[in-house]
Amino acid sequence: MELVTCDEYAKSRGLALDTIRRYCREGIIPYLRIGKVYRLDPPLVDEALTQVMRENMEYRSNGIKRSRKRRKKFDFEAALKAL
Repeated sequence: MELVTCDEYAKSRGLALDTIRRYCREGIIPYLRIGKVYRLDPPLVDEALTQVMRENMEYRSNGIKRSRKRRKKFDFEAALKAL
């Protein structure tokens, strides 16, 4: 078990450092705190992030995340009145 810092983990996975630190504070990913530094075990963190992603996201059949936001329909009558 080789522990790495948040910075090393974020760089190796192409993630934002602030995101990794926030996940540690919120208890989303497993960590060991030594002084003021979070130490991470990469395989455990990868597994935790994969599980969280699967729980929190809904996918279409093609693998693209569904958007829960609905776009407002364009109101042509209001646009014509504005002219």
